[in-house]
Amino acid sequence: MSSIRSQKLNAASLKFLVKGFLLTKQQEARSPRTVEDYSENLKRFLWYADRRSWPDNVREISQWHIREFLGYVANEINRWDSDTLPARCPASQSTVHHYYRVLRSFFNWIVTEGFMGQSPVAKVKVVSPKPKVIQPYSPEEVKAMVKVCDYDYANGRQFLGARNRVIVLVLYDAGVRLGELANMKLEDINEANGWIRILGKGAKERLAGIEETAQRALWRYLVHRPESKHGELWLTEEGKPLTPNGIAQVIKGLKRRAGITAPGLVHRFRHSFALEFLRIDGNMENLRHLLGHSDLAMTHRYVSALRAEDALQAHKQASPANRLGIK
Repeated sequence: MSSIRSQKLNAASLKFLVKGFLLTKQQEARSPRTVEDYSENLKRFLWYADRRSWPDNVREISQWHIREFLGYVANEINRWDSDTLPARCPASQSTVHHYYRVLRSFFNWIVTEGFMGQSPVAKVKVVSPKPKVIQPYSPEEVKAMVKVCDYDYANGRQFLGARNRVIVLVLYDAGVRLGELANMKLEDINEANGWIRILGKGAKERLAGIEETAQRALWRYLVHRPESKHGELWLTEEGKPLTPNGIAQVIKGLKRRAGITAPGLVHRFRHSFALEFLRIDGNMENLRHLLGHSDLAMTHRYVSALRAEDALQAHKQASPANRLGIK
């Protein structure tokens, strides 16, 4: 009896349940990056619970524990410790809300699995972050980054020049997410039709199109891509798969060398693609499909951004101050 009781208590352990939750997400075919995100956020939650000597039995975790943790995330500048990627700046509203969503998903799963009757997150409300202004790369900025790649190609760095050029152009021409780009495999390319198979959020597949300019850049990269046992499309100079962080560093370096100082890295290409596509095609349903959105809510944000951008351009012609005719 004591052995059975011990197993039941262990099953209600926070650490034990975190492991089960992550295994469930893997079984649901969530993307590796999504599972890693859950893991990192819950690791910090467990770190804080241990630091505050909270009970390990999940049934003893209340809404006040959740509120305390989210308050720590929101207000503590020197968060975490050396083992968990310490933070040295205040958390944004978006960051706090992200932790809230992870905890809500985790505890809802615990309730579904029968370890608790009600989630301690149920009575906790966190204000959703306000949508940020969408800031795309301009065509001139994209061309400036491509020019840096061409310089490298012409000066003895053919592999890196070719690889980085096509990364920029695929991001700009297909509007894919960072994780989607990093997960591309050689077998996902349909060179005959100019399609790339994308594994998006929730393991949903879709096709992304790339046209002649990006296709030519891809062909050149494949000429210089070394033979490798890895099936990933993007490789390092050592022949290893290029990670999402590696791709972000590539774009960061190209921006610096191109003299682009505005914030943002890879995701800005997605914004650029969406706005340029809407400006030419104008069909929100087409854009929704190409971006992999489950509904039109996010797509509508791009419509609003496009209207705002066009309004600013119109203001150049209708500026009241300029019309005064003074110097």
